[in-house]
Amino acid sequence: MVSSGEKDWEKFAVTAWLLWKNRNSIRFGGKCKNGKTIEGEARKYVKEFRAACLSERQEAQPAPRVEQWTPPPQGMYKVNVDAAVFKKQRCCGIGVVIRNDKGQMMGALSKQISLLWGALEAEAKVTETGIMLAWDLGLKDIVMERDSQLVMNALKGFAIPALAIQKIIEGSQWCLSHFKTWRIEHVRRNNNGATHLLARNALYVDDCVIWVEETPPVIELQIQNDVIAMDLSPYQ
Repeated sequence: MVSSGEKDWEKFAVTAWLLWKNRNSIRFGGKCKNGKTIEGEARKYVKEFRAACLSERQEAQPAPRVEQWTPPPQGMYKVNVDAAVFKKQRCCGIGVVIRNDKGQMMGALSKQISLLWGALEAEAKVTETGIMLAWDLGLKDIVMERDSQLVMNALKGFAIPALAIQKIIEGSQWCLSHFKTWRIEHVRRNNNGATHLLARNALYVDDCVIWVEETPPVIELQIQNDVIAMDLSPYQ
């Protein structure tokens, strides 16, 4: 919104410029414009200037971020992973969900690790676990998606991994090299709800539970919501 002070300043600046331009025109033999004409031109220029600024602001608005799970390209499988650190219980939980381009479950995992890792180590380990589960299920074209930017950049070779996760990252990269096609993508936590639930659920798992082509009860509602949102999404 433009204040009255800003409006006056714009009109004053444009009017001064038009007066200067009119003066130069007279000096070089041009026709002198009267005050009414100059005032009308000033109003027109100010109006066009404001319209152009408004258009630029609207174009600069970022595209709305899609806050939902999105399917992988046709023929590929999306591997979502997440980790949770339970300091009080001195353990970690990891969750993996693998779906096809129709949102159908290919496999899922919820595992408790009886070690109190730091968040970074847990994030790296669950990424490795997701890759290995996809391989064990015979899925050779995957999109690995998670919300840890540090681990994703290290996997893609964009950053040197921290010493604590270097060996895990190297092992994951070696595993990925055996896939037919693979991609690494970063996603916000809101788009990764199912795996977050499985990672939290690991606190109640003795060791590890794996589901093949079936939906874990704890994420059944989340998976249904993801499929519904996928069907209704204008981005598909």
